[in-house]
Amino acid sequence: MINKFLLILAAIPFLIFSGCDWGQNKSKAITGEITIEVDENFASLMETFKTEFERLNPEAKINYVIKPAKVARTDLLNHDTKVIMIGGGFTKDEEDFISQHKIEFIKYDIAIDGIGFIVNPSSPVERLTSEDLKKIFTGEYTKWSQIKALDEDQNQAVKKKMTGKDDEIKLYIQRPNSSAYEFVKDSVLFGADFSKAARICSTSVQMMESIRSNKSAIGIINLSSISTGKQDAQDTTVRPIRVSYFTKEGVQHDFIIFHQGTVAYKTYPYFRKFTIYTTELGISTVTGFATFLLNKDGQKIVLEKGLVPVSQPVRIIKLD
Repeated sequence: MINKFLLILAAIPFLIFSGCDWGQNKSKAITGEITIEVDENFASLMETFKTEFERLNPEAKINYVIKPAKVARTDLLNHDTKVIMIGGGFTKDEEDFISQHKIEFIKYDIAIDGIGFIVNPSSPVERLTSEDLKKIFTGEYTKWSQIKALDEDQNQAVKKKMTGKDDEIKLYIQRPNSSAYEFVKDSVLFGADFSKAARICSTSVQMMESIRSNKSAIGIINLSSISTGKQDAQDTTVRPIRVSYFTKEGVQHDFIIFHQGTVAYKTYPYFRKFTIYTTELGISTVTGFATFLLNKDGQKIVLEKGLVPVSQPVRIIKLD
């Protein structure tokens, strides 16, 4: 049985201005025009943010460009853009560059996102450990029958249903500059290289379609990309894997479904922040946009798009 979770937003007032008069600065924050470079994993979310912010603030204009996260971070550090919205943070090399060049920026955490692993709904594979995932995505496992799950029913189903070419694992991954690619390489593969047999998808839409079309496929997705836009409802044309995480000490955790509720609980092991970084240090349209995202209206969109709010409390109700 799949556990479901209902997240209810318990909205409270939230202002990112402290020690200053919001009334005096409000006009600067809700007028003018900005351009934001946005992580490709959050393209649909950004369009909703833009539409609602401009509806509420007709004198403000939000332009955005979709880019891989690494490209957006590089543009920010090279002063080619002033605002980026990405999943995750900077690499160690980028942090060293920031320190060396004394680059100043403001950071706003907007939401919590998760990284999941999806298969075709007809696949009998339902549970994988973090060790299984590492061996799959590095290419150590090339066939589904090589995986010996603790669930003997799954093993027998794989043996029965994944015969011939269906037994050959088809890997789909994001392009190397994407935040999801970087996250999996760091947190799942621990720096190891992806299998050379992996097929690269340039968008989340392409990823979803690839998994839908291949019984033997497995791919990588984030929470907002698998969401239907109706809070915890997910696209059922693909199926997320339950993951059991092994710690460095060899302790195995329970198998957890990839879902908005388990990311909110932080029982699902793979999650990250969705964040705005800006080198615009004064009060500007960026400030107003961030304030909107962190207040009730913006956090409601976060919730509806399948992510987890960070500034507004949520009640989590478990439905069995």
